[in-house]
Amino acid sequence: MKEHWMKYVPSVIIYILLTGISVLLFFFAGMGVHHYMWLSHSTFLIALTLLCVSHHWFFWTLLNEDLGLIIITDRRVIFMEIRLLSQDHIYEISFEKMRMVHARKQGLFQNIFRYGTVWSEGGLNIPLVPHPNSVVRDIERAMGMK
Repeated sequence: MKEHWMKYVPSVIIYILLTGISVLLFFFAGMGVHHYMWLSHSTFLIALTLLCVSHHWFFWTLLNEDLGLIIITDRRVIFMEIRLLSQDHIYEISFEKMRMVHARKQGLFQNIFRYGTVWSEGGLNIPLVPHPNSVVRDIERAMGMK
């Protein structure tokens, strides 16, 4: 299963703010073209640079965020964090090392949007798990506890 879609929300909010700022700068550059030519050109270049950088950053962030997977097999749980060209982390814990598995949902957003953290005593800590209670039930079934 993939991580919860909530991981995209901070990036989208920052992208919308940066794009809004660049649109406002384009507007101000158009308004000042008759009065101060040098100010209009510099505002236009700043707006264009901000727009290009924010588009590039947002595209790179979306590519990075889409590569997280949670795999539950009949013997272990595997959590893969793959970031584009920068890091690969694969966390694997076998059922023999796990004693108990817990689902944690903290705060209003996690309860409304139904995501949380799966935590075990063996050292597994997986954030942004959609429907963590059902994932814990699946892990416990695979472990033979239920």
